[in-house]
Amino acid sequence: MDEASSKFLDQFVQDKILTEKLRQVHHFPQGEFLPPPTGFFEILQGQVDPPEVSATPQGFRFPSPILTPWPENQFCEVIVHRSEHPVGCIVLQHGLFEDSRTIFEFFIRELLKRGFHVFLSTLPFHHHRQPLSSQFSGEFFWSADIHRSRSAIAQAVSELQALERIVRHREHLPTLVCGFSMGGFVALLLASLCKDLFGVVAINPAPNLSGILWDSPLCASIKEDVLASGISFEQLQTAFAPFERIPSPHDSLDQERIQMIYGIYDQFTTTQQYESLIHRWSFTQIHRYPAGHLNTLRMQQLAPDIELFFQTMLASNPSGIFGTGSERPSPVSEVVR
Repeated sequence: MDEASSKFLDQFVQDKILTEKLRQVHHFPQGEFLPPPTGFFEILQGQVDPPEVSATPQGFRFPSPILTPWPENQFCEVIVHRSEHPVGCIVLQHGLFEDSRTIFEFFIRELLKRGFHVFLSTLPFHHHRQPLSSQFSGEFFWSADIHRSRSAIAQAVSELQALERIVRHREHLPTLVCGFSMGGFVALLLASLCKDLFGVVAINPAPNLSGILWDSPLCASIKEDVLASGISFEQLQTAFAPFERIPSPHDSLDQERIQMIYGIYDQFTTTQQYESLIHRWSFTQIHRYPAGHLNTLRMQQLAPDIELFFQTMLASNPSGIFGTGSERPSPVSEVVR
């Protein structure tokens, strides 16, 4: 698609989500608004075994490391796509408010051709995890209920870490973590907390939480709810500060093991926001595509670029495994109460 078509598609979908979903509901901050000084996450030392999994018709599911009051949200379901001649695995996390997985079909087919098993995860409160009391997929994940939204992010990171560990132990193949949009943000947050990952690919990742809630056209109605509650942008920044991490050498993945990909015609996130993220993280593995937010997943070069990144990571680490059991951090499990 050309520039005009890419922008039109993004705008059309954005308007549809706003009109049919987000403007039909209202949420407001509940409970303690600001996080305690210790923040959301606590990385514990010592080896933790992967959680037990149970088979499903399309793959498997496992219990979330973080429990919530909604029974529908207690298990993370994973859809598995297997390649005939596997060389590696990709743990894939989808984006915000997704209610259909068809957007990933082309991308997954291309990955399968290149020898990757694909494990498509499920964000909290999305798809089968949507509570009966919510009106659409992802409603309870991201809203002006800041406490619940922060907890959902923490839950998503803990589950992505658990899934990476499950796949690594079960498949015995090098495993990339890959995320799209909000899933890309979750993948980067995991990378800022764990230095033993094989590699991370962030596709059109949300640059930061306070910024997208305040500036993204998609979040216009959520911002209205925040303002109606008397919450300022400065308070939002404080509330989301534990997630606005800049990686440090002590506990984060090396930047050269992170690949950043974004579409220059993106209408959900600006080029300036993406470039600011690149600058903050000092990324070195960067691809800028002539695409919008949504059709980046249909770019012909996406799967080949990921394959080349995988081969580069493999060349620097032939075993495909980082760290030892004693060095591996345990699941992210602390949530603000």
